Amino acid sequence: MTSTAHGSASEPRAGSRARLRRVVSSPWAWAVVLIAISVSWGIRLQRETPEIFLGAAPLVGRDPRHGWSWRFSWALVAAAAVGAMVVFATWRGWWWRWRTRTIVPTVALGAAVFAVLLALTDGRDGLLHGAVDPTEYLANLAIMPPVGEFVRNFVEDIDRYSVHVRGHPPGFVVLLAVMDAIGLDGGWPVVGLSVAGTALTPAGVLVAAWAVGGVEWVRRCAPVMIVAPYALWMMTSADAVFAAVGAWGVATCVLGLRSTGRRALAWGTTSGLLLGGLLFFTYGGATFVVVPLVPTIVALRRRQPGAVPTVVGAVVAAGPVTAGFAAAGFWWFAGATETRLQYWAGTAQFRPFAYFALANLAATLIAIGPAGFGGLLRLWQQRRRPPAIAVLVLGGFLALMASHLSQYSRAEVERIWLLFFPWLVLAGGLLIDRPDAGAAVRRLAAITLSVQVVLAVVLQAALVSKW
Repeated sequence: MTSTAHGSASEPRAGSRARLRRVVSSPWAWAVVLIAISVSWGIRLQRETPEIFLGAAPLVGRDPRHGWSWRFSWALVAAAAVGAMVVFATWRGWWWRWRTRTIVPTVALGAAVFAVLLALTDGRDGLLHGAVDPTEYLANLAIMPPVGEFVRNFVEDIDRYSVHVRGHPPGFVVLLAVMDAIGLDGGWPVVGLSVAGTALTPAGVLVAAWAVGGVEWVRRCAPVMIVAPYALWMMTSADAVFAAVGAWGVATCVLGLRSTGRRALAWGTTSGLLLGGLLFFTYGGATFVVVPLVPTIVALRRRQPGAVPTVVGAVVAAGPVTAGFAAAGFWWFAGATETRLQYWAGTAQFRPFAYFALANLAATLIAIGPAGFGGLLRLWQQRRRPPAIAVLVLGGFLALMASHLSQYSRAEVERIWLLFFPWLVLAGGLLIDRPDAGAAVRRLAAITLSVQVVLAVVLQAALVSKW
C-alpha cells in the first residue's frame, strides 16, 4: 500500500516536470522570452541613455521616450474586417476555387487596403507623415542642386541632407526629383509610391513562389501575404518601394531559371536591372542579393537550362546601372563608406550591439507574426524533405542575418528590413493546406491568421510609429 501510494503521488510530479520541460524547450516560449527581455532591457536603456531613441522597445516610437498611445479609429475596425474576410476565405478554401491570375491581384489589392486602413488610424497624418516629415527624402528637394550635380557631389555634400538621405544612396531622391519635374510634386505622390510598393511586394513574392513551386504554393501563401503585421510600416516610408523592387527582382530571376534560351536571358536582364537599381535605392540591396542567389545556386547545381542565361543576363544588365551612376559621379562603395561613418557618428554610437543583437530579432518576430514564425518552425521540421519554396525562405533568412551581423542596423529594423520580411512570412504557407486536408488543418490556419490580424490591429492601436 505504501509503495502504491508513493507511486501515485510521484506520478503528478513526473507529469508536471515533463510539461515544464516541454514548455522550456518550446521555440514559442523562447520567442516570448526574447521579446520580453528586449522590452524590459530596452526600457531601462532608454531611461539611462535617452539618445538611443527607441520609446517602444524593441520598436521605435515617434516619441523617443514613450511611443505608446492607445487610440481608436473606425479605420481599425475596417482593417479588422478585411482580416476577417481573409480568415473566412481561408477557412472556406476559396483560394483553391479562384484562378491564379485572380489570386495575385487580389492579394496585391488586399495587402494595400489592409495597410492603408491601418495607417488611417491616425487620419491623413498616418499616410503623410512618412512622406513630408523633415527627416525624410521629400524635404531635400528644396535644398538640393540640379540632379546631375546632386549625384556628382552626393558624398562630399552628404552633411547637407536629412538623416534618411544620409543613410541611403541617392537613387530615391533622384526619383522624387524626376517626379517633381513632371508635376508629381508634394506628399501625396510619395504616398502613392508607398501604396504601389505595398501592393506590388506580395505580388512579386507570390510570382516567385509560383515559379519555384507551382500554383499550389500561390494558393497556400496568398492569405499570409495580406495580413502580416509588418503592414504597419509599409505605408510609412520609401522602404515599401525598395521591397517591391527587390521582390520583382527575385521574381524575374526565378522566372528566368525555369525558362530557356532567349526567354531566360530576357528575364535575367530584367532581374539585373531591378536588383542593380535596388543597390542605388538602399545599401541593404547588397545583402538582399542573397535572396535570388540561393535559388540560382540550386538551379546551377541541377544544371537547369535557364540558369546560365539568367545569370548572364542579370550580370550584363546590372553592370551598366552601376557604371551609369559611376559615370554620373557616384561610386557605390564610397557612398556606403561615408554613410557608415555618418551612422556611427550619430545615434548608433549610443546603441549597444549586445542589446540590439537580441532586440533586432525580437522586432523581426513581431513584424512577421506567429504565421511567419510558425512557418519557419514547420520548415525546420521538414528540412530533410524541404518544400519548393524553401529556397526563397532560406534566401530571405540568410539575407536578413547577413544584414544583422553587419551591425549596419541597430534598431529601426521593423522598417529597414521590410526588404526581407515578406520572404520569411512566405513560410507561413506551410501552415495552410488544401480544403480536403481536414478540419484540424483548416482550424490551425484560421487561428494563426486570426492572431496575425489581431496582432497587427492591436499594435497599430497602441504604437505611434516614428515614420
